[in-house]
Formats: sequence, structure tokens, C-alpha cells
Amino acid sequence: MKNSLKWFFLILVVVIFSSCAEKEESDDADTTFLEGTWKKACEESSDDTYSEYIMVYKNTSYTLYSNEYSDSACSTGYSSTRYTYTIGVGSDATMADGSTTATKLNITSVGVYLTLKTDALVSSKNGSSFCSATWTKDVENDITSKVTEDTCFDADDAIGTVYKDVVKITGTDLWWGTGTSDKDSEGYPTVLEDSGFDKQ
Repeated sequence: MKNSLKWFFLILVVVIFSSCAEKEESDDADTTFLEGTWKKACEESSDDTYSEYIMVYKNTSYTLYSNEYSDSACSTGYSSTRYTYTIGVGSDATMADGSTTATKLNITSVGVYLTLKTDALVSSKNGSSFCSATWTKDVENDITSKVTEDTCFDADDAIGTVYKDVVKITGTDLWWGTGTSDKDSEGYPTVLEDSGFDKQ
């Protein structure tokens, strides 16, 4: 009887510790500090259009909207690209200055979707078989499988690529890793810069 009780309590202790460990792992992956909508103000693009960027974080998903406009007020739509990602939150990282801490992120690209907003752009893209798709104004096309093709976005990175970054929230400002900064031993940036995105 004593041996049975001993084994019972041993199993109970193991179960309790396992539950605690699972909770700690879940807490490490908590994304609530990022959740919500972040927006970057309208700015001129290099191709004489104007851009507005919106990021939406929810649970482990992250969506980036790159909206293009033909006017400086960002009111007349030209095109809209929706990038989808999954995110995993890691541990804190100390930046190169030795005092600033940020949170590690692993960001995996999942999908790319494009909507054309003008008749002229639709006509042009259909004429060039852009992304091997048939285009209709204001209708979103899934171009996920085409983004690396030279007749499409000619992107450097394929879908499924994992990006390592660091983030820090200061007030309503989102700071992230400087792309040109040195990386730590795990490949995360060691210097932060203001992303230009503000919490909405």
C-alpha cells in the first residue's frame, strides 16, 4: 500500500510540473504586447506613387498591408498588397549598447495577395500576363506561389522564409532591428531603430 501511494504522489508531482512547464512555454510565446493595429503615415514612394503601411498583429498571425496611392493625401487607390506571416516570440535580447533590451521575433512568410485599384493598371498587368494571373479591378489575387518569378514580384525570398528580428515598444512607437546592424550569435539584430509605425 505504501509503495502504491508513493508512486501515486510521484506521478502527481510529475503531472503538476509538466503542466507548469507547458504554461511557461506558452507565456514565452505570448504576443499580446504586439496585438492591435500599427500604422505608418503616408509617404512618397520611389516610383512617384504614395504609400501607406498598416500592420495588424493578432495571436500568432501578422498581416502587413502595403497600400499604394496616386496622390499625396493617400486617398486615391492605386494598388494594395497584403502580406501574411506567422510570428513566434522568443526571449529578451540585450542590444549592443549593453542597456537596452528588446524581444526576439521569428517571422515566417505565409502568403502574398494583390489588388489592383485602377482600370489602367488592370489593363497593363493583363497585357503583360503579370504574375500569370487574370486581373480585375478591386479583386484580390493570390500570388503566393508566383512572388519569386521575374514576371511577378521577382522577390529574393521564397514563401516559408523565416526572418529574425527584435522589437521594442516605446509609448505608441514600435522600434525594430536595424537591418544593417551586426547580428548576435543567433542571427538577431543588435541595434534598434524607430520603425515609423504607431499604435492606432
